[in-house]
Amino acid sequence: MKVELANSILEDNQSTCVILKGDKIIYTSSFIGVKPLLVFMKESKGYDPSELILVDKVIGKAALLLAAKIGIPEIYTPVTSLAALAAAKEHNISLNAADVVPFIENRDKTGMCPIEMSVRNTSDLDEAFLNISETIKVLMAAKA
Repeated sequence: MKVELANSILEDNQSTCVILKGDKIIYTSSFIGVKPLLVFMKESKGYDPSELILVDKVIGKAALLLAAKIGIPEIYTPVTSLAALAAAKEHNISLNAADVVPFIENRDKTGMCPIEMSVRNTSDLDEAFLNISETIKVLMAAKA
């Protein structure tokens, strides 16, 4: 698959995240950030993760580590970060991106995404999952 085809899959499905098994779509989401992967982790059962392909609007290190925890070996994205590329290599994931940025920005575009910051110093999948979950709790509490 080429990155251009991956982009059209996102557009055609009006999604931010699509997971395929071969050429069949098994999951779509319009949630932003890492939420689609967290939902997929909870809800999807019975799929051999080694057969899955992730197509996502943005892949930072946090999303990459969640995909690795799921066991997804192949990812396509319009935008990825340098840290995600390094983590992909470390976890033997094929990461195909149209553009590579220094880091994933926060929503205000004033610095690094807080979810990305939470995994900045780890490549351990369990630690990354815990850091991401804790950061989401803190962010949600701040909004309440």
